[in-house]
This record gives sequence, structure tokens and C-alpha cells, in this order.
Amino acid sequence: MRMRYLMALAFAVLGQALVPAHAAPREYSGRTPTGAWYHIAVPDGWRSGDALVLYQHGFDFNAPSGPPSLGPLRDVVLAEGYAIAASSFRQRGWALFGALADNRELVDAFTQLAGEPGEIVPFGGSMGGLIALKLAETRGFPPVRGVFALCPAAAGARLWDTAIDLRLAYDVVCRGAGDLPRGTAPLPWAFNLDQIPDDLGDLSDQALVARALLPLNQCTGVNLPRSLRNGAMQRRLDQLMAFAGITDEKFFVTNVGYSTFVLSDLVRAPDKLGGRNPFTTAGVDYASDAAIESGIARLIADPLAAAWLHESSDFRGAVGDAKVISLHTSHDQLVIPGNQDFVRAALPPGQVTIGIVAEDVPSHCGFSAAEGIAGWEALRAWKDGAPQPDVADLQARCQALAAGGAAAGPCRFDPQAVVTPFDAVVRPRPPSPPLVAPAHSTRPRPPLAAPRQQVREVVR
Repeated sequence: MRMRYLMALAFAVLGQALVPAHAAPREYSGRTPTGAWYHIAVPDGWRSGDALVLYQHGFDFNAPSGPPSLGPLRDVVLAEGYAIAASSFRQRGWALFGALADNRELVDAFTQLAGEPGEIVPFGGSMGGLIALKLAETRGFPPVRGVFALCPAAAGARLWDTAIDLRLAYDVVCRGAGDLPRGTAPLPWAFNLDQIPDDLGDLSDQALVARALLPLNQCTGVNLPRSLRNGAMQRRLDQLMAFAGITDEKFFVTNVGYSTFVLSDLVRAPDKLGGRNPFTTAGVDYASDAAIESGIARLIADPLAAAWLHESSDFRGAVGDAKVISLHTSHDQLVIPGNQDFVRAALPPGQVTIGIVAEDVPSHCGFSAAEGIAGWEALRAWKDGAPQPDVADLQARCQALAAGGAAAGPCRFDPQAVVTPFDAVVRPRPPSPPLVAPAHSTRPRPPLAAPRQQVREVVR
């Protein structure tokens, strides 16, 4: 789902009470030496040694083509005196293989243009929430004292176990009733890159994905009115949704899009896994569905591919003394709330506050403006010396923002929220022999050359 745009819409328009008038920020855009686009905004009065917010956009299946958005908190953080910067990332889709290096180049470009930041505050949602967390544990950056992560994809490599399970279950359930195209052996379940359409930036668009995957509609009728589906279609749809733990048909279509097109790009793209399989399904218990248990393809991972996916994608929690606020919507069926298990397991309780927003209708990162800003303001106070906030504090702060007209509600933080564990939704994998993954280099980095395209400065 194109989180770089979705989050801005979900937060709505910020009220003038929270964003008073200031001189227009200095804005810069251009490209880094390796080709990622960047966008920087610096408020009046910012000086070297002040703080910089690094905004991390979410998953986008379009190839980077211009300067990225600065996210839904842009005006808030600028009004509070923070500079803000974002990278488009050099990779489309699952950008974890290069995103940390892209952020290093972003900070270098910022330093050349505006001065050296005294600290950075990573902020992002979905895939961007995972990148924000990983920035706090990565060497070579200014100090990180706080991280703000919205619906973070914190399971990292294990998220893709969801995708491979659904992809292979589809072959069992829909065999002869809507067979998907086959890719080149030895990975026939992964489309070749030339089988992936070029216009799939928004995988939340049910009609777009269904048109690109006609066999899905032939098998399940998911893009048809219920009255036009035959009984066999409905049974197959119900079986696949139950297997995947999905109750919302729109989320089902989006998840199928990820498990086909995006999974194939992850495995086939030369700048990602380059045609190697990181997935194991041999030994996995699929007994909740007897037909799938007996018919699903049993894969054994290439150990180096699996290690590289984990090294690039997993959050391990070595964040020093950084404070983390991580929020999730309760019925997210794309990046499930169980992703917070990985945040909780990686960090000491005194360094993380996890807030669940109770929603009636499933959404991916569908926070109100007041909920999102309450989380940000709580983190800002905490990292600067205030006591650690709990979920009740987040709710009270949200209600105060909404009551004062500073930001639109509702306010739905639930201190009693119970999250289904990740492993209860995504089937655990058998243990694999440990591999020593490559460590981050400790050698000093040479100074970066000036951006290869001319910098544009815009004053608004």
C-alpha cells in the first residue's frame, strides 16, 4: 500500500492552533550520488546542532521519479523548530536493502546544504516505520534520542512468510480454476520481472489488482458482486481468506497483490535477492486446512538468501538509550498488530510505549490527526526529559488536542487492547542453522561527492 501518500491523507488537515504562522522554510531537492531523490525543509532560525526529523515513507511499488513527500507531520515539526528531510530510496517496493545507506546520503546532503544536525528523530509508517526503527540501531548517524513508528512492519523478514504461504496456498485452492502465470524454474511461483505490470504503484486499489490478476477473479470472484459469484468461487474465496486470517475482501486482494507481484520483485530483482529463494515451507504446520497441508509446495530456503533478507529487514533493538513510541490500528490486516511483538521483544519496557487504536473498520495505519500528533508530542516530551507516557497519557493528550480544535479526532487509544500474537497468525518456521551475517562496516566513510544533479532551492 502506498504509505507515502496514505498517511498524509489519514492525518487530515492540521489546525492553525497547532501550526502558527512562521517564515517560509528553505526547501531543497535533488539527487544523491547513488540516485535517490531527496527533499529537505529547514525552518527559519535552524542552526547546526539543532534536531533533524528523518521521515521514512512507506511501501511504494512505483520506481522513484522525483522528490518525496515530507509526510503528514511536516508543518508541525517545522513550526516546532525541527528541520525535516526525506529520501525517495533508490529501490522501489521493499527498499530495505538500500534504505539505510540512502538515509546516510540524505544526512550528508543535508549537512552540505544546511549544517550538521545535533540529533536525528526517525519517523515513518508501515515499511517506513521499520526503517525508522532500524535507523536508531545503525552506526554512522547523529545521535537518535527518539523514534516515532506508525504501524511498523517490525516483523521484518518474517512478514514475507505471510506472503509465501498465501502464494502457495493459492496454487492448491485454485488449481484448474484460475492458475497464475508461472515464472522461470527453479522458482515457478515467482513471476518473472517482465510479468509484473508497470502501473501497480497502489496495491490497495482492488480493481487495479484484480484486473492485473485475472486468474484471481476467475478462481474467487472477489471483484464481482456476491450475487454474480457461483458457489465454487465463494467457497474458494472463503477458504483462502480463512487460511490467511483475513476478514476484509479489500485487504485480501491487496495481500494477494503483495504475495504475487511484490514477492516476485523481492525474489527476482537483481538489486534484492537476485533469483534466490529465502523461504522455507518444509516442516511448517498448515494443518488448519487439510487440503493445503497435503498439497502445498514444500520449499527449502537458500541459506544465504534467507540470511541476507533477515540482515536487511530485521529490527534487533540495539538503539542505545533512544525512546520509542510505536502505534498500531487494531484491525490492520496488511501489517498486522502482532508486528508490535517484535518491537516489544527487542526493547526494554522503559524505552518503548506501544499504543493500539481501537477501530471498528479495518484500516492500515488509519490514524486520526489527533491520534498521530498526540503520539508525536508525547515522544517529543519524553525524549527531552519528561516521564515515559503510557497509553492512557496518549489518549488524554489526543482528547486535549481534539477538544481544543488543534487537530481532528477521534481519539481511540485503548489501554486494555489485546493483540493476537504474530505467531498465532503467521505460521512459525522451523529453526534453521545460524549463519554469521555481515556486520556493519566500522571503517570511516569517505566524504560524499556533491549531488550529481543540480540542487534546487525553493522558498515558499
